Amino acid sequence: KERICKAALKLFKHKGLDQTTVDEIAEKADVAKGTFFNYFPRKEAVLGFLPEMWIDQAEVEAEANMADRGGEPAGPRITEMFVQLAHFYEEDRKLAKWGAMEWLRREQSGCDENCQRWDELGVRLVKYLQEKGELRSDVPPQRAAGMFGAVHQETVMRWVAAPMEPYPLRDELRKRMSLIAEGLRPRAGGNA
Repeated sequence: KERICKAALKLFKHKGLDQTTVDEIAEKADVAKGTFFNYFPRKEAVLGFLPEMWIDQAEVEAEANMADRGGEPAGPRITEMFVQLAHFYEEDRKLAKWGAMEWLRREQSGCDENCQRWDELGVRLVKYLQEKGELRSDVPPQRAAGMFGAVHQETVMRWVAAPMEPYPLRDELRKRMSLIAEGLRPRAGGNA
């Protein structure tokens, strides 16, 4: 599956998504066309596999970022982790748009395993930051994680949908995610 994905991405970048055929992807990946369809229902679905790879990476990085570092705050490291995961979008705006639309399609289905893993990771990280006292504990973790996710997704979607790059994506993500984190920090004299 990963080999098919890598072959498809190379072709998409070289020829464009619309001009690339499933036959070409299968040939470049050195698999039969039927094997391609065992993993992906259509060529655009290959872009939906990227989040699976990103989630695998994010889960490993999240564990590393949740490791105690002598009292050093984990929030900025975790924010930066999600900011850096957006590098794919900056590499190829056209592919980024297709990838973002595929993610949105999967998310709207309500039963995509990758979307569920992404949401669960967000909730786990928020709970961790709440336990460390870096985020308010009076906000349900699902709500706080949803806020971070919505801001991240909206920032990416506006960036890929704009006819010209409206802002440096990772810089804007960093600013917006930090603003949400600031608003969720515990306040002196209580959480409310």
